[in-house]
Amino acid sequence: MKVLQEEAEKRGLIYFFGRQFRFTPGMRLARDLIAQGKLGMIYFAEAVWVRSRGIPLGIGGWFTEKKRSGGGALIDLGIHALDAAWYLMGTPRPVSVTASVFQNFKHLVQAPVFDVEDAAFAFIRFQGNAVVQLKTSWAGNLTDEIPQGDIFGRELNTTTIYGTKATIRLRPLTLFQDQTGKLVDTPLQPKDKADSFVLQMDNFIAAIEGRAKPLNDAQQAVYLMEMLDAIYLSSSSGREVPIARV
Repeated sequence: MKVLQEEAEKRGLIYFFGRQFRFTPGMRLARDLIAQGKLGMIYFAEAVWVRSRGIPLGIGGWFTEKKRSGGGALIDLGIHALDAAWYLMGTPRPVSVTASVFQNFKHLVQAPVFDVEDAAFAFIRFQGNAVVQLKTSWAGNLTDEIPQGDIFGRELNTTTIYGTKATIRLRPLTLFQDQTGKLVDTPLQPKDKADSFVLQMDNFIAAIEGRAKPLNDAQQAVYLMEMLDAIYLSSSSGREVPIARV
């Protein structure tokens, strides 16, 4: 990823990576509220995308074969959950990672090869002392506070950002705000239902034409890959993995 960033800079090109969640109506409203200072100082975030019975296969079982997929639940689901939280936090520089990945449920599917993780759990520190907790799984014996989905058994995909003035949760979209010492829960409605893929491409084109900065830029792509690599390394080594100096 670093090589691609450097090549784009050398050629004067726009490096843009796909992360359409950043453009969803709920994410855009949450981002606006954070920019307005509604949350105060952000100190913690929880990123969750878990399924109880949702191991994908793909054509030829490529989802479960590392040499073709790059990884399992972390690469498929976890990166989206992590990026949603990290983006709303302001994309701070990751400093260190403590994590474990697991492969416990390969017996649920008949896959030609199954050499990836079906769950990952991580604790990531950032410059400025904010932290994020990531939970992601394709399969697990999830408890009943996780709602039943239509396809993958119990499933939950949500992000919660904690601030000194308020907390915001994406699904269901709600603001939890202190008002003169009392905690008030306020359900929120996005301003529109614009398609996130269309908005993402609009931003990419605008960045190429010099009319806007890319929301998904090269440096962020490098930081994301550093976090993912550190999650795998922390799990395999059984220790905290430093990424950058504080």
